[in-house]
Amino acid sequence: MKEVHWETLARVDRECFGCGSENVHGLQMQFETNGERLRSSLTMEPRFRGWSNLTHGGILATILDETMGWTVLRLTGCFMLTKSMTVTYRKPIRIGTQLEITGYIKERDNKRSAVAIAEIRDMDGDLCAVSEGNFALFTREQFQAMQILPDDDLNAMITAIS
Repeated sequence: MKEVHWETLARVDRECFGCGSENVHGLQMQFETNGERLRSSLTMEPRFRGWSNLTHGGILATILDETMGWTVLRLTGCFMLTKSMTVTYRKPIRIGTQLEITGYIKERDNKRSAVAIAEIRDMDGDLCAVSEGNFALFTREQFQAMQILPDDDLNAMITAIS
């Protein structure tokens, strides 16, 4: 069986709640890709708690959105914004649980949109939550015109998606 090579992606926005390496309140997600999928792993810390000893559902939705966003960004090579997403929670995730998160492109119907899937599994491989998102795609010029990112961050993002 052929071994799959996973490449670690560069972190770009240090303060992003999802992937920012310096956001002490954030998830600090680090992604890898094998060219067809993205993945990340996290352990749910007490600061992400909802009721009792469960991870807050909004945090899980954020993890799924961040994963789908990076998946679309990296695998299409386009800038993107989330248009819509659905989340299905299948199994409660307790604080302290280590998670494996994966994302892939379900379809890309044209140059303007893509549909991505993200899944959260526990270390037993059980599916805990899944999402499907619809993403608007943009060229660098379109994204730059919206003035969402400063030019330096935009250039760093281009490096991350190449």
